Amino acid sequence: MSFSTPSKAELKDMLGMLFTDLEVKDCDPIDLGASDVFFGVYLNDDDAPVTLVVCDLPFSAYMGSSMTMLPPPVAADAIKSGKLEEMMTANLKEVMNIVSRLFMLRGGSHLRFSTLHPASESLPESVTSLLANIEKQVFFDVEVPRYGSGKVGFLVPAIE
Repeated sequence: MSFSTPSKAELKDMLGMLFTDLEVKDCDPIDLGASDVFFGVYLNDDDAPVTLVVCDLPFSAYMGSSMTMLPPPVAADAIKSGKLEEMMTANLKEVMNIVSRLFMLRGGSHLRFSTLHPASESLPESVTSLLANIEKQVFFDVEVPRYGSGKVGFLVPAIE
């Protein structure tokens, strides 16, 4: 079982189906121990957690708002308060579902999005065990037109 991490162009192409004029750049890693990040968990066909996507709060708020055209000030308020609105969370889950395909490029095994965990809450063992065993990781800064930019990372643990 293997999974790939996407290139900048692959992420831009995938998210470009949702947004025009999206900018994607390589960036420094997201602090995986921060309390204001969200982890998307992906399962294999045996329902075992196998990969993660991590999003910082700005990426989460901007993506979550822009999907249903919530006004940019609503996203800014969510970042300021440190809490996503329910609609933003639902939209972010849809983005997590869409980007699942990026792990399966280059012949990667099948997987599917399962859940979204805010790091502000106690992370389940399934997330912490994956975080303790990261083999490949890539991080991008994504500029969502009219909203702002935030970071997203794709994390692939070592095969056990």
